[in-house]
Amino acid sequence: MTGERIEAIEKGIAAHAVNAPAAILPHAGARFEGKVERQESQAPKVTRHEMEVIWRARLEQSLQQYLVATREYRGLLREEPDGRPPGKDSPLARARLAESQALLEYSRVLGIFNDLAAYGKLPEERAFEAAERAMTKDATLISVVDDDESIRDSTRKLLRSAGYAVATFASAESFLGTGAIAETECVILDVRMAGMDGLELQRRLNACGAGVPIVFVTAHDDATSRRLAIEGGAVDFLTKPFEANTLITTIQTALARRDVR
Repeated sequence: MTGERIEAIEKGIAAHAVNAPAAILPHAGARFEGKVERQESQAPKVTRHEMEVIWRARLEQSLQQYLVATREYRGLLREEPDGRPPGKDSPLARARLAESQALLEYSRVLGIFNDLAAYGKLPEERAFEAAERAMTKDATLISVVDDDESIRDSTRKLLRSAGYAVATFASAESFLGTGAIAETECVILDVRMAGMDGLELQRRLNACGAGVPIVFVTAHDDATSRRLAIEGGAVDFLTKPFEANTLITTIQTALARRDVR
């Protein structure tokens, strides 16, 4: 396709999104009263192939943005001084948010491209159907493995308030013994615990090919444990205390990363 044709198609996609029905774009016409008259779009007719070309380019762009963001965040994470929780406006906190946002955007674009390639569906059609599926799907199960009862209880309450199903375990051994890994979609894991520690549990899960994303939490941050956790594939390594929103955002990142693999 020529550059002019691609530019015209991009304008057509934007116009199509603006003119989408209110059922698909909630609140889009909330400020108006009465019937909103649609203007006829003068954008050229877009073929399915051309739409795929556009969204493939967007997919590649969003992937590159995610790869840049995750490299930056993980580089800063490895360099973080021992025992010093990052502040809300620290470079590490900003990089963590940037990685999460970039991954969610890549996941969104990947879903649109896959549906477009497979079914020829337009972006807003997929968004509407995805919203319907989200209202009916079962809650995602998060397993919390921590030998501190107060941490288990507070984390369970937080995650349930965010709409997740939660199972808690006082030790790595009890988590493995129950077979909960088969249903778990993300593990919140303490580093230092009596008996098997969090890093050893991570190694065992990796060895058996569990593939479940892990978020480490610890009150005893040190560079060696952080490095081993990240090299072992951990999604993040959070130092207690951390803000509730930080944990929720990290879990969303973990689940999005799992979905796009």
